[in-house]
Amino acid sequence: MDQGRPGPRTRLLFWYILGCLSTLFAEVISGSDIFPFYTLVSYLLVIPLYTLHTLTLWYIVWTRGRPWLYALFPAGCLFGLYEAYVTKVLWNPTWSTGGFTFLGVYVVESIVLVPFWHAFMSFIIPLLVAESTLTSSSEIYSLLPGWAQKTVSRVKSPIQYVLPVLGGLFQSTGAATINDAVLSGVSASLYVAALIYVWRRLGGTVYAMRSLLPEPREFRVIAALLVVYYIVTGALLRPEELPGLVPQAAIWVLYAFFGALLVMGLRKSRAVEPSPESLSLNPSIGRALLLGALLSLGSVAGVTTGLAFIWIMVIWVAGSVFGLAMIALTVRNVT
Repeated sequence: MDQGRPGPRTRLLFWYILGCLSTLFAEVISGSDIFPFYTLVSYLLVIPLYTLHTLTLWYIVWTRGRPWLYALFPAGCLFGLYEAYVTKVLWNPTWSTGGFTFLGVYVVESIVLVPFWHAFMSFIIPLLVAESTLTSSSEIYSLLPGWAQKTVSRVKSPIQYVLPVLGGLFQSTGAATINDAVLSGVSASLYVAALIYVWRRLGGTVYAMRSLLPEPREFRVIAALLVVYYIVTGALLRPEELPGLVPQAAIWVLYAFFGALLVMGLRKSRAVEPSPESLSLNPSIGRALLLGALLSLGSVAGVTTGLAFIWIMVIWVAGSVFGLAMIALTVRNVT
């Protein structure tokens, strides 16, 4: 039952957990940073990146419309475009690539990272998990189209024990040793599980997701911090990779495109009728650690068998197709 508006400390804790969930799904599973909760640089660069983006876009979607999938998706794509001005990888990937470019932007990398990985792993999935695990509401799930609700419901079946193993295979590219592979999933899941345990012990699950939003003044501070983050990291992280006018203009076009989809999606979301279906997850500490152990198991398998490369290729192909399909579905549903 929704208990009204929580205090600032309660909301601050929720924001932090939300940022950690985004970091877990985006960074740990991708193998980009397999120990983000145990290094100083992560608290200076990685966790703020995911927390500030998530809070900013979460606020915009919830206050300007409703968390309909076709409004959340373009917001998540705007999130993913940080890979241009912050990391510069849309212009010059840090990994070996034989990909092709268009107007100075790596095409396949952009499709995989923006409408697939960051839209879902960094934004939509963490929000869905947070609402269904930490709050009394189920707005996101009730506004999912039927095909998406069916997909999510299947995750509650025994497939939930397969997905972490597959995630571990993908994550194993970031594990330099067997010890890293063993510790990565367990340590990350233990940290997040501890945060969820504290939240539940404090009674945070009585609050609705919407009541945990930042206040307008808090949002302005968060948005300002995000702008500062872009300025600082844009200047300090790989500044030599900042390209000329044409590649930057190509990214501006993507910002305009996904921004327009977001505006149209938010406008249309206000008229979407929610379904009576709801999603409530109540994972125990033991279940969370089991899933973390399965993530580590997949990582060990990836390190020791060489299957990681094959699985990454599968994910990249499937992610590209899915990302393009989501763009097409969003355009069709918001226009």
